This record gives sequence, C-alpha cells and structure tokens, in this order.
Amino acid sequence: MIIFADYEFYKSVGGELSENEFGKIAAKASAYIDKITFGRASEHADDERVKRCCCELCDTLSAATSSGQIKQSESVGSWSVTYANSENTSEANYARATCRVWLPADWLYRGVGRE
Repeated sequence: MIIFADYEFYKSVGGELSENEFGKIAAKASAYIDKITFGRASEHADDERVKRCCCELCDTLSAATSSGQIKQSESVGSWSVTYANSENTSEANYARATCRVWLPADWLYRGVGRE
C-alpha cells in the first residue's frame, strides 16, 4: 500500500502531529483516499493534491475521538475543548469533504466512463 505523504511533507504544510502519530494515521488516510478514488490516486501518488489531501485527512482523523466525535475547538489558557457530534460533522463527512476539495472530480467518479 502507498502512503501518499511522508512526515517531511506533512510538517512542511503545517502539520502538528508527532512523527509516530502521523505514521499510524497516514496509513489509514492513504487507504481511505485509495478507496474513495477507486485506486486512481495511486496512479498519481506524486501529485501534490493527493499529498495535501492525505495530510488534511491525518489532521481530521487525529481530531476524532474514539466515540466518533470531532474536536471542534480547543483553547490553551484555562484549557477547554469542544466536541461536535452530529451527522454533518462526522469523521466520514469530513473525510469526504476533504477529498472533494483536494482531489479532481474524475478521480472520485463512481460511474462508467464515457468516451
């Protein structure tokens, strides 16, 4: 399986996960990208859009708690964290939205191609 983004690229685009955390989550994010693109992203593994999608998915997946809630906001002074738990903010919806932003529509197309 291809991991679309390495840790150096992730850090260069502002990623904040540790290298160990990133390694675990990047495999899951890459598998999701490969699934949602029906393997088309693998053909373009060097494309920056795929790498950026992988990085953003890593951040999204790391923000999700084990109960499926998404971290909506976090403060540092007098530490406070807010979680969202609705259909519109689920991990899967964030992941699909991320892929729609970064990946070309024809990579996400589920139908039969026309010529």
